[in-house]
Formats: sequence, C-alpha cells, structure tokens
Amino acid sequence: MDLPAEPSLRWIVSRYAGLQARHGEGLGTPELVQPTGDFFPDAWSATPDGVARLVARFLEYAPVRTGLDVRLRFVEPPGESEGGSCGSGGCGTGGCGTEGTAGALRDRVLEVGDGYVLELPVEAVSHPVVLTATLARCMGSLVLAEASEDVSADELGGMSELAAIASGLGVLVASGAHVYGKSCGGARVSRHTHLALEESAVGLALFAALHGVKPGAAKAHLEITQREAFGEAHDWVTSNPSIVTQLRTRPEVLEAGMFRVEPVKGFLGKLLARRAAAGEEEAFAFTARRTSG
Repeated sequence: MDLPAEPSLRWIVSRYAGLQARHGEGLGTPELVQPTGDFFPDAWSATPDGVARLVARFLEYAPVRTGLDVRLRFVEPPGESEGGSCGSGGCGTGGCGTEGTAGALRDRVLEVGDGYVLELPVEAVSHPVVLTATLARCMGSLVLAEASEDVSADELGGMSELAAIASGLGVLVASGAHVYGKSCGGARVSRHTHLALEESAVGLALFAALHGVKPGAAKAHLEITQREAFGEAHDWVTSNPSIVTQLRTRPEVLEAGMFRVEPVKGFLGKLLARRAAAGEEEAFAFTARRTSG
C-alpha cells in the first residue's frame, strides 16, 4: 500500500500541527480509544436509546466541556433509485456499487442555541464499524465547533476526522475508511470517511508518535488492510522524526509549511535522522530556557 502523495502529507501535517498549536492544551494527552469493551462497556442495541448511550460514551473521550448539550436526530435515507437495491443491506440504497465513496456521507453536527444537534443517518446504525467511525467524526466536528475553528466547507469533513484522530479516536476513523461487505455483485469495499485510509493512517501514526503510543497498540484492533496502511505511515513518520519533534515543540512552524518531507528510510537512515532531531529538540529547549530566564 502506498503513502499519500506529498501534497496530502503536507496537508495532514500542517492541519494537525495547527490544531496542536492552537489547542494543544485542550487536547491534552488523550488515550487511544479502542473498539473494545474496556472503552465501550455499555450493552449495545440498535435503537435510539442504544445510540444515545454510545454518544454519551464518546462524549466522555472527546475533549469538550462537561455537560455539553448534544441531541440526536436520525436522518432517513434518500429515496431509492429506479433500479432499487439488492435487498441484502450490503449495497445501502440506490442500487449496487463496487466501492463506496465519501460523497455519500450525510452526518452533520448543527449548532443550536447553547448546544448541538447530531444528525445521524439511520443506515449507519446497523453497522458497528460505520457507526463508530461516523460518531468519531461527529466528535471531531464538536471539537472544532467548541474551539471556534474557522474551517472552510471543503475541508470540514477531513478536518473533523483529523480533530477526531488528535482526540484519540484515530483507530475508529481508520477502521471506517475501508470496510468489507457483501453486495449483489460479490465482495464490496466501502469507504465511510472523508480521509482516505492512507491519510487517516498517517494521522494515526502522528498521534502515536506524539503521545508515545507503541505501534503494536495502535495496530492491535485494526483489520489487515488498515494495519498495512498504518505500517507504511509509521515507517514514514519514523523516517521524519524532525516533524514529530516540531509537532511537540513548535507546531506553528509545521502549520506554516516550513518542513521537509523525507522519504521512508532504512534502519541507519532512521537512526541518523533521530539523532539530528534529538539535537534540534535539545537546542530548542536550551534556547527556551535562556529566553525564559
């Protein structure tokens, strides 16, 4: 699996760094949320009450104010096309396809008074991976709204997912970027995120490096394709340790685009790059101490 192209890598790094520069204190050091009973112990049912309990659990992990008023509104699917669907549920509505796209995503977070209304497509409720990826994106939207981030309409979906990744929900986002299912034409892969799998994997790898999450922990509950994408992303991040150093110490520099995108390196190249990055971090710390003193 290939890495995203350099423009995409630059977008991910600079936007993640922007969130860290402006809201690093609010984001804190979130735990990496996994799709397990340890993080989601509530009994699940595909009902409004079941979804409401799940949303409440997500709100515990999102870096938003306690007691935030969030209400649910379920959105019915659009009318079926003349061709109909196969009836298995694997195709969704509007007939059978071979690959889902982000263009069909219909969840929204609307600011209403002092709270928010979360519009959730009813078809997402029937698939746990799709539902948790959707709710992770909604949490990212809440984070952006609560932080008063001014995001353009064409970047809102991707930024919501990046904010979710920065909040510890990256495994859930990546899982929703590549979902296997069945349709009337056989096996089907659908995507239920704005970010491509490779892009969300890079965001997850940056999160892991920034917060000291071991790669094995990040991959523990990912499917095979997602693991492969994360492995490539992790190799790239470890080949660019200066990006992680600046994300930790000077994210505003990354946000301004002042960084080099190095290719994936071998063991020796990574070792030399880590030493150079450690020197940069030590020099920055020394300068900061002298300035503050």
